[in-house]
Amino acid sequence: MKITAGGKTFTATLADNATAAAFAKMLPLRLSMSELNGNEKYCYMDTSLPTSASNPGTIHAGDIMLYGNSCVVVFYETFTTSYSYTQIGRIDNADGLKAALGSGSVVVEFGIGDASGIAEVTAEGKTTDEWFSIDGRRISEPQKGIFIKDGKKIAKR
Repeated sequence: MKITAGGKTFTATLADNATAAAFAKMLPLRLSMSELNGNEKYCYMDTSLPTSASNPGTIHAGDIMLYGNSCVVVFYETFTTSYSYTQIGRIDNADGLKAALGSGSVVVEFGIGDASGIAEVTAEGKTTDEWFSIDGRRISEPQKGIFIKDGKKIAKR
């Protein structure tokens, strides 16, 4: 999953549970999240999600949790807690998360896939006689420059 806030995009891994699966079905999702306690952003959604709440003991920066059955919480600080949450996922690398979320309310976008938007690239191993310009236009026969043939860049002098 990808998460964008404050102009920065992060990748996150969803938990392997019914809550995360239900959340994933809602994507893409844009939430206006409010500040709370100097350590988290939260938003109550109109939709309830399945829960399996427990006390994690320690919240980690980058944790994405569900409080109750409809409150999505993104934590940007690590601390101990006495509250119970259901895990939705975790941001893979929370460096810069606090700055991206800012000190007040923020719009956070949750999307499908990784931050690049490219889930997988495969090559079928076919060869053709087709040539393409560097910007992807098909050309008949290259003269001078850099071209693409069979998925490889080729320089013609």
